[in-house]
Amino acid sequence: MDKFKKIKKNRIKYLCLSILFIISIFVFISPNYSATIKIEHNATNQEIQSLIDSAKSGDIIQFKNSTYNEISLIINKKLTLKGNGTTIITNNSKGNNGNANIGDNTFGFYFTKSALGSQLIGFNIISNSDYAVIVNSSSLTMNSNIISGGQKGGVLFNNSKDSKINNNNISNSKSYGINIINSKNINITSSNIKNNNDSGILIYKSLYVSIFNSSIFNNLKHGIELILSNNTKIIKNKIENNYDGIFLSNTKLANITDNLINNNKRNGINLNDRTEKSYIVNNTISKNANGIQLNGKSVNDIIKFNLIKEQKQTADTDVDMFETGNGIVIGDNYDPSSSFTIEYNSILNNENFGIKNKPQFDEVSVGANYFGDSGNHICPRILASILTAKLSASGEVHLFDGKKQTGYVIGADQRIYSAKKTGTPSKPPSKPQNTGSNNINTGSGSNGNLNNASIQNGTNNAKTQNNTNNPKKTNTTTNQYSVGDSGKPLLSKAYEVISNQIAKAMGENSILPYLILIIIAGIFGLGYLKKRKI
Repeated sequence: MDKFKKIKKNRIKYLCLSILFIISIFVFISPNYSATIKIEHNATNQEIQSLIDSAKSGDIIQFKNSTYNEISLIINKKLTLKGNGTTIITNNSKGNNGNANIGDNTFGFYFTKSALGSQLIGFNIISNSDYAVIVNSSSLTMNSNIISGGQKGGVLFNNSKDSKINNNNISNSKSYGINIINSKNINITSSNIKNNNDSGILIYKSLYVSIFNSSIFNNLKHGIELILSNNTKIIKNKIENNYDGIFLSNTKLANITDNLINNNKRNGINLNDRTEKSYIVNNTISKNANGIQLNGKSVNDIIKFNLIKEQKQTADTDVDMFETGNGIVIGDNYDPSSSFTIEYNSILNNENFGIKNKPQFDEVSVGANYFGDSGNHICPRILASILTAKLSASGEVHLFDGKKQTGYVIGADQRIYSAKKTGTPSKPPSKPQNTGSNNINTGSGSNGNLNNASIQNGTNNAKTQNNTNNPKKTNTTTNQYSVGDSGKPLLSKAYEVISNQIAKAMGENSILPYLILIIIAGIFGLGYLKKRKI
């Protein structure tokens, strides 16, 4: 009899615990329904601000497809602001409609630290204020906006982190297009940054900024200006018609890969002051005044597998015409104690030197590079090994350093690839010249090579480059916020999957939480029925 009493008591306890567990799960994952607050066509700035202030965290502020004038709004909670093509004309007056300035800066939208996770989507912002948008919060997403103007800049990220700019057009600022200061993990993707009166993007005292698949052009100063910042990624961008394409000063671990850097007034890439462990690989750098300038102390910088071609001699810079038209040039402020790797680049058809040194410096030694057969030559104060090309029986054009085969080939796009890659990396030219000569420590880079090679965009070969010179060290350092699944325990993975599903359910108001509750109730119910049969 005691046995049955004990079983009955355990059943009651089991049922109570099951009910408590189900209730706690319901509280944890029950959907949080966000409200949509609509802004009328004729709403004033003060009326819009009042609606924002009274909104709850997670609400959606939906603007009509209209024009709103004299706008200066402060967002101090997590909100999604949707424009659907709405035109916002900002106000430059200080203290507009009761909104305090942020320091001395006026703005169209200001996201405070409390606006964590907010979104700004689909606006056409015409800025008469200091900035169109100021971001002082984290995890902000700006998507599909058109931003024009700004007395001090288009967008300012100050003490922000984990924020994203995707598919935005930012132009015609009186200063910088995007200004990133004291921030971390800011990602710019698929955006156009153009026609700004200073640099397109300034990155200052910041970490882990990524610029990917964007166009940065027609800015009066630099396309991208990188100062006192580390672990920056500049990958697969088109950077054209700026002063310098990319300007680096006092940086570490900049990853500049797979970019098209063309037609910039001065340098494609300019390394100044101190640059450490820059990774400049697989870029096409063409038709600038100079391709790459080393103008400070270079510490273990890597310059490999780039196509550096057709730099132009021009009087339209602040240096003598003879100092232009070079593929790679040593600048006046170069530090002779520098250490770097410059090898396996294709340096072709530049109007002045392939690589040029200054008379005031000792001879500078570089690695083996390919200079083609165009008569492109090397400055006598550069110690260089010149690669020659020979057509193999398999139809690949192999590179030789003297009589030694290097393990690399030249493709029809005039890039250098690893011969270890399975298959032919790209079709070789139909009529290469076969010369066996190789010049070392020479003033002439004229070298029998490839005729009539087609010029193509070869920016899809980063994997080939990653097999050389141990770039994995650099890439893992620039990715310290990424954690691979292979290092996670099974329970951690399961927790992550469940957490993501719950978060998604809460955000989309789906029926998933209820389905989970039904499943859990069914499991406990079956357990209860099973015990009852004991």
